[in-house]
Amino acid sequence: MIATIQKDRGIRLAAVLPESCPELTASAAVAHNAVAIKLENSTVAVTMSEGPSNETGMTAGKPLKVSVAQVLIYELRVRDAMTQPPVTGAPDDSLRTIQHLMKTHRISGVPILQNGVPVGLVSIEDIINALDQGHVNDPAERWMTRKIVALRDHFSLVRAVEEFDRHGFGRFPVLNSRGELVGVLTRGDITACLMQQLEKRAEEAAAREAALFSGQTSDLEQTKSVVVQTEVKSGDYDSAGKISQHMRQILRARGVDPDIQRRAAIIAYEAEMNMIIHSIGGDLSVVISPGMVVIEAVDRGPGIENVELAMQEGWSTAGPLARELGFGAGMGLPNIKKCSDQFEIHSEMSVGTRLHSEVLLSQMAPPPKPGEPNEN
Repeated sequence: MIATIQKDRGIRLAAVLPESCPELTASAAVAHNAVAIKLENSTVAVTMSEGPSNETGMTAGKPLKVSVAQVLIYELRVRDAMTQPPVTGAPDDSLRTIQHLMKTHRISGVPILQNGVPVGLVSIEDIINALDQGHVNDPAERWMTRKIVALRDHFSLVRAVEEFDRHGFGRFPVLNSRGELVGVLTRGDITACLMQQLEKRAEEAAAREAALFSGQTSDLEQTKSVVVQTEVKSGDYDSAGKISQHMRQILRARGVDPDIQRRAAIIAYEAEMNMIIHSIGGDLSVVISPGMVVIEAVDRGPGIENVELAMQEGWSTAGPLARELGFGAGMGLPNIKKCSDQFEIHSEMSVGTRLHSEVLLSQMAPPPKPGEPNEN
């Protein structure tokens, strides 16, 4: 299957993907709780669930389908997609100068810096308005937009897409933790980043296939259990996702069905993020056995006051910092339950929370045939 996305100026990117992954298309995700990533005139569609989940207790019901793009927008950050270094102007630069910058670099907006700090942004619309009124030689500070909405470089791409939809802008300045301008992000940047990652995974799949047939890989039917553990520290956002990626590498090497890999990865990631945001620290463990993946997250408090309320989509107690960083949307526990074959959570105030999730590995991906790509 060839997955393609149309970009500006007729540029078309493509990645070769396996027929076993039909959910990765450019059509819109319309199911309940779908995630539809709209990028310019295209939509990278990924269905997050097949319908509302009413199940309670240990059994989570029919597992949802999770696409490659769904995992990518969890893993990738704004810093992975942004254009850097940014093309900038000064407040006293003329709009004619800014216009030449746009033409030379084929961009439609230029951040304006003063003493290294962004103070405004000039868009192509500002240039056109100035031209219409005969003021193209005016300094940029007279026409620039002063109320800047910026993204942080550690925001997830999910958060970035939400900001594009919320504001309707064509670009965002990107700031680091010190408030310094480090890049600019456009919808096209997100499109290109996603496609590059898909192409990279397709290339890795081809390399893996070649290794399989050259006898360079170990037996996929491994019987040993593997335990992966990590201590999770409160507020340690930079370390989030590492155990999830490590787990996926092991499952991939064992030939586990790609959809199962993704569901397990989301569970581990969301469980870790919950501890980072809401707890004072804890431990995350993953046990990979021949038949299942067991993921347990045990924190040291403060505990969840109302577990039933916490399981509702969109309900969150995340503080301002977590929200500023692009987290705390209230989808962590609901996503964990939807991705689990079995799910259990217990919490006691002032003691802590124990989360237990199981993902069955009954669907094993068959070894690839010669000439066929193996989803990675």
